[in-house]
Amino acid sequence: MSHFDLKITEFKNDYDSNLEFYHLALAAFTQLIAPLPNVEYVTGRIKDYEECLSKFERKYLPAIPSSRNDYRIIDFLSDFVGIRVVCPYLKDVRIIRKELNKYFKEVSITDKTVQIESTDDKFGYKSLHLDLKLNGKYAQKNEYARYANIQFELQIRTIIQDAWSVLDHKIKYKKSIPQSLKRRINRLSALFEIADDEFLRINDEISIEEKRISNRLKKGYTVDKKMPLDVFRFLFVALKYFPDYNFIEFKVDGFVQEILANKNKFTESELNDALRTHLLTVKQIAEIEKKELNPYTKIRYCLYLFNPHLFSSILSDYQKNTLLLTK
Repeated sequence: MSHFDLKITEFKNDYDSNLEFYHLALAAFTQLIAPLPNVEYVTGRIKDYEECLSKFERKYLPAIPSSRNDYRIIDFLSDFVGIRVVCPYLKDVRIIRKELNKYFKEVSITDKTVQIESTDDKFGYKSLHLDLKLNGKYAQKNEYARYANIQFELQIRTIIQDAWSVLDHKIKYKKSIPQSLKRRINRLSALFEIADDEFLRINDEISIEEKRISNRLKKGYTVDKKMPLDVFRFLFVALKYFPDYNFIEFKVDGFVQEILANKNKFTESELNDALRTHLLTVKQIAEIEKKELNPYTKIRYCLYLFNPHLFSSILSDYQKNTLLLTK
């Protein structure tokens, strides 16, 4: 049996006998990472035995002198335990990396984003790869001390980067292909990069609009009489009358669409007039029904009272009949 065969046997024995232990470590690390801010989801795996061996033979074995016999195959496999963290936006990558310092120390870093963005003609897979170990504090905690010596690879990707990586791996040939196919792949990867940037910009602009609403409310700005209603203008008016209510984004979006379906150019000012004029009547409805109405229901009643013809469909027949009791 050759020296290398002995190393393979040694690695096989290590792999089989410690596999359960590594799965427990993976679960422990994942449990620490998943609750971190801005993490969309976390996946992990223990590298397959055959993959480990193939990577070692291809990448590391050629550089090891034939006279050397003091190495262990597993020590070369920094991604033997691998975790992938996926986040919504590019800015989240930096935030998550900082948060990881609560539990882990960085052994090495490979920033594929920097590598690609330092060129002017390359596009493709981008993410941050970190080789991590438990930091001093957590390595001493009873429940984690047994995993103190385990190094693992953690990849932080945006949703777009993760999608590109998955699709890119599905392409069977990428290097020795006709130039026309290479160009098409590069065009696709560039589109993914643009999408990542645009989603971040859209998110940032939405945040700016939300801050603008808050500033308008704090400074007591009057309603705009000309601008058509959108989610931000709806929230400005709604929060004037219901400042303590938590308006959930997707519900607001759907409700504004329902309003505009009844009157396409309904304005911020008209919504304000509807609430200012008719909320007192709606209060009577709540007293008649002996129950608290949520803000959406109150706004529905106000819109119907503001213009019964335009907003006929915004109330049920039961709600319309209840209105008659207030007269």
